Amino acid sequence: MTANRPTSTGAFAPSDLAALVYLGAVWGGAFLFFRIASPEVGPVWAAEIRVAIAALALGLFAGRSSVRQLRGRFLKVAVVGATFSAIPFTLISIGALVLPASFGALLNAMTPMFTALVGVVWIGQRLTRTIVVGLGFGIAGVLALVGWSPLELRPETLLAVAATIGATVSYAFAGTFVKRSMSDVPGVALATGQLVSATVILLPVAILSGPPGSPSVGGAVSLVALGLLSTALAWPVFFRLLSRTGATAASTVTFVVPVFGMIWGSIALGERIGPEFIAGFGLVLVSLSLILGLRPRRPAIAWLPRVGNPLRAPTAPSTAELGA
Repeated sequence: MTANRPTSTGAFAPSDLAALVYLGAVWGGAFLFFRIASPEVGPVWAAEIRVAIAALALGLFAGRSSVRQLRGRFLKVAVVGATFSAIPFTLISIGALVLPASFGALLNAMTPMFTALVGVVWIGQRLTRTIVVGLGFGIAGVLALVGWSPLELRPETLLAVAATIGATVSYAFAGTFVKRSMSDVPGVALATGQLVSATVILLPVAILSGPPGSPSVGGAVSLVALGLLSTALAWPVFFRLLSRTGATAASTVTFVVPVFGMIWGSIALGERIGPEFIAGFGLVLVSLSLILGLRPRRPAIAWLPRVGNPLRAPTAPSTAELGA
């Protein structure tokens, strides 16, 4: 999603690890903030206020340069704004009316699974056996989470689950679209442009949904935190992490978000973390590991130098011996 190429091999420096934890915390917190604010102001208004605050903050910071860098691409930016912010934020906000914050955060971790599927359908990526197995684990995780949950499976519960999963499908489409059409656009400019577009797109929908409710102090704080912490400040941090470590390493933030979603929901709202969350999260972790192709690296072992034939002519070291 950025024109910058990774400048490292994917190893995490302490600052990168701090960025990863920050993103997990604020994106996991977004489900808590929606859970508090959506019932008070309405789901569409909660999404609209989130993108409006973030667009204002980034616009003041990089608005002029963003307009210059996005000139001639405003239609594509509108597509990104709709699919990366307007649609998924609204769907997550709708789901938050019913689902616990931890539940929504875990469902959102399915984004890489749907990204893999969109890549297969749209750009012809090869569906390997490993990815198929990973998709199976992901589906099993959702079934364990929903079927084993103490939530009553009423129509509104199923609708909330479908809305939250729909948000991950929208993210998958958006990410693939950006990769195909806007990979050369700097991250901050793209974030600013798509958030401004999302604000414009959502405003008439929010007006048609009726007047916003009056938020409590907690609701107002949640809306500000959504716009600033979980959106405006998070995007530049993510793009910096992406440019430093590469896409696979940066995507491991998907592992961290559900953990913080559970923690914040448990602390702030007293949400129960039962066996269905542990089982579902475990299956999703396996799914993501397979789909993202994450493999633990074996540490290099320094053996004693080999003693060769002293009469044999020395040979140049191989690239493996050099560590290249």
